Amino acid sequence: MARRASLHRPSAVKKEEQAKLKFSSKYALTDMMMCGECGQPYRRQSWSKYGKKTGVWRCDNRLKHGTKMCKYSPTLKEEPLQAAIMAAINGVVDNRENFVGAFRENVIRVLGSYSEQVRTELDEELERWQSEMMDLIELSGQAGTSYDDFNDRFQQIAEQIDVLKRKKLEEAEGRRLAGSYGQRMEQMDKCLRQTACSVNGYDEELVRKLLEHVKVINEDKINIQFKSGIVMEQRISI
Repeated sequence: MARRASLHRPSAVKKEEQAKLKFSSKYALTDMMMCGECGQPYRRQSWSKYGKKTGVWRCDNRLKHGTKMCKYSPTLKEEPLQAAIMAAINGVVDNRENFVGAFRENVIRVLGSYSEQVRTELDEELERWQSEMMDLIELSGQAGTSYDDFNDRFQQIAEQIDVLKRKKLEEAEGRRLAGSYGQRMEQMDKCLRQTACSVNGYDEELVRKLLEHVKVINEDKINIQFKSGIVMEQRISI
């Protein structure tokens, strides 16, 4: 409690010391795993049997106060717990179908902005401005036309036409690039589907970076929330 409190008192310690305190726990789960029954943190303990030490995780509230304060929180063996967490992480980072699907949608959305049609809205707008310029020029030849009015309007139309022409050049370049991207999309898609993202073995630093918190539901089920917002239930093999 003292360590956690110090994290929220910037005036009490220097920034360098705060950074050390934030990750001072050896085990990532110490800062994120909680009991689904009482909401208190889980703590790691070492059990020794026949001279062999085994890591287990237990509700801190039950450790201190017994079943009076927390009746049903289970004791979780460390290895199956870690295996379940890594299975959940791999299930997210190795979900190729969803990732590749999102990738394809993004590419198609970009390519779709470049029309393959010969005539576009830009062409129609450009023709309207060019037609207005011709009308203005014809009008300028009539008696009583103000030179200043003509010059101001001519300048406005000329600027609009210049802007539209630049847009047409950008559109043409985009259409050319779109053709190139379209040819490469299948190759990128194939590469993504073949790429393996699975992580072997439990990784404390990876758990810190990806997970927000872990809630213990019962002896064979945990609820995992990722920092990305993904929430999932994961079974623990006993």
